Amino acid sequence: PFLRWGLKCLPLAVGWFESAKPCTTLSIYEDDLSRQVLDESEEVYQSRVLTALYEFVRGVPKKVLERRDELALVAAYDDKIAMVEEENKRLRKDNKRLLENVEERDEKIAQKNKRLCSILESVRKSLDD
Repeated sequence: PFLRWGLKCLPLAVGWFESAKPCTTLSIYEDDLSRQVLDESEEVYQSRVLTALYEFVRGVPKKVLERRDELALVAAYDDKIAMVEEENKRLRKDNKRLLENVEERDEKIAQKNKRLCSILESVRKSLDD
């Protein structure tokens, strides 16, 4: 019945196994006698949990594959976004550097222009005299 809900029940199955863990040891008390009926080691319990979860997931392979493909697509998309953001950051840095270079060049041109204007003015004055 859980398979029709797909992997949405996987957390429920894991939670059920976690809550069932204390039940790996069962003792029966009768009068003043105690008898241990079930004593399961941690390894055996983990093995049963993994087997059950494997069978559960194996029952919905298409869902698992679709989800894995979705996750791979999301990861690829995240990588692409990171690359684009890094490229944008680099381009902004390059643009800032280029803008600073253009402003520096414009300032140098303006200084040269002033000097040329002063030279031109002095040449005109000397020709007028």
